[in-house]
Amino acid sequence: MGDKLQQGPNAGRTLPSECERYEDPETGATITRLTTEPTADSRHLYFTEPGWYDNGRRLLVRSDRDETQDLYSVALDSGTITQLTDLPEPISGITRMPTDPVALFWCDDFLAALDLDSLGLRTLYELPDGYNGSIAAGTADGARVVTALSEQLDIERESDAREQWIADRMEAGPHSKVLSIPLEGGEPTVHVEDTRWLNHVNASPTRPELVTYAEEGPWERVERIWALNLETDETWPVRPTDDHEAVGHEYWLADGETVGYHGWRGSRDDPDPFFGHIRYDSTQQNEWPAPDIYTHFHSNTRELVVGDGTYRGVPFVLLWRWAEDTDGYTTPRKLAVHGWSGDDDVHPHSRMRPDGRHVVFDSSRGGTGSDVYLAEIPESVDELPRFTGGRD
Repeated sequence: MGDKLQQGPNAGRTLPSECERYEDPETGATITRLTTEPTADSRHLYFTEPGWYDNGRRLLVRSDRDETQDLYSVALDSGTITQLTDLPEPISGITRMPTDPVALFWCDDFLAALDLDSLGLRTLYELPDGYNGSIAAGTADGARVVTALSEQLDIERESDAREQWIADRMEAGPHSKVLSIPLEGGEPTVHVEDTRWLNHVNASPTRPELVTYAEEGPWERVERIWALNLETDETWPVRPTDDHEAVGHEYWLADGETVGYHGWRGSRDDPDPFFGHIRYDSTQQNEWPAPDIYTHFHSNTRELVVGDGTYRGVPFVLLWRWAEDTDGYTTPRKLAVHGWSGDDDVHPHSRMRPDGRHVVFDSSRGGTGSDVYLAEIPESVDELPRFTGGRD
């Protein structure tokens, strides 16, 4: 199956730096805009996915510079951009293996593995007819790729009725699977099979047998966050929800045993928002107030958490610092203006750098499309201005 996709001549070409550095006018933080091509839409990987590689010196970016979405890397010391794929169809669901310089993504009906050094491309899996594939994940030992498939359904999606489309698809009960594929070749193993809409697998960065996957639908109507033991096929809800509770946007912290998320109690119209951390076995649950329900959170450790803010009156990427003396988080600090103007606009999808020194986020504030920004975290987070407001 390895020759199903072929790289075109632009794979490996280099482009000059587009970096622009400035001081955020609201917070004073140093911001680097990594991409500025006015005709392109450029974004970092989805906030759950590890985009840094080469010992943190390079960052993976997806961009549609040649009218189809390909994968690029930005050298953070020089700003030089390298095109990593040149494929006839847009790529999606991009992630990186945790142990090797290998990127994983879907192209057309194929799940592919790209060697980030040689740019050699291998096809790992072909979708069966009538199914879609979700973001894949590489296990902590580098041995397997885990993904979810769901049945294609004839349900029209209108841009202004996204929530209704999600509800309709959930209610239709698409046939779904969570399966793993050996990275070095071999037959896939089906671990979960159901008539629920299953999606987006995240792998523990330290425990090769552990992944989470999502039950999709309106968060208040599903048990969203599920764990799976790949060795035993045991599966369970990580953060069970009561009536009038909703959680989602789950991710693993660097310890590989703690799952982060956010959600709300009450209703969407009158929510009590929160973000939280919980151990994969549903113990050690802790939650703290959040500014809104429409946002994302990320953290490597408990010590520092980044949140997107929101387009509803919280126009900043925010940082929460853990305070040992209070056994909780201090008032959030404003790191950067994100320019997020609405649900149809570019979401920041803020993610902490592995060393905790920067936050990467997307924004359309510099033009008509999206660009990738890197915000430097000062040595003392308390140097940043406090955020004490809330959504409008």
